[in-house]
Amino acid sequence: MLEGKMFNSQDRKIHFGLLIMRLGLTAVLLLHALPKLFAGAHSWESAGTSLGFINIGLPPLIFGFAILLLEALGAVSFVFGYFFRAACILLFILFGLYFFNYFQIGYNTLMLWSLGLAAVFFGLIYVGPGRYAIAVKLEKK
Repeated sequence: MLEGKMFNSQDRKIHFGLLIMRLGLTAVLLLHALPKLFAGAHSWESAGTSLGFINIGLPPLIFGFAILLLEALGAVSFVFGYFFRAACILLFILFGLYFFNYFQIGYNTLMLWSLGLAAVFFGLIYVGPGRYAIAVKLEKK
């Protein structure tokens, strides 16, 4: 049924695949960030302390809140396609930092997941959101 209309060309298959990737990454990012973001100050401080090796002069509470907020806003950007490449750059940097953090403490499983997500975000910088994004539809009008 869908084969006739949705998948009649390679181009549409590629853009539908990008839509599925965007929705999946959005779910992962929101499931990771929102519970910590809504948990309050203790959770923010924990997130900020985990990346304390950066030491940019912010208190861990504010740094953790900023990290979680950027992750959640990046997820929203993925759904709509607005500021998509900027969100990919920020998330690439963020998950690269997660990778180095887990590398330092020797947590191999999360280190590999962080590296994998960083690679996906790096690739999406060049590919873009695809045709099936709200931002693309609104720009055409």
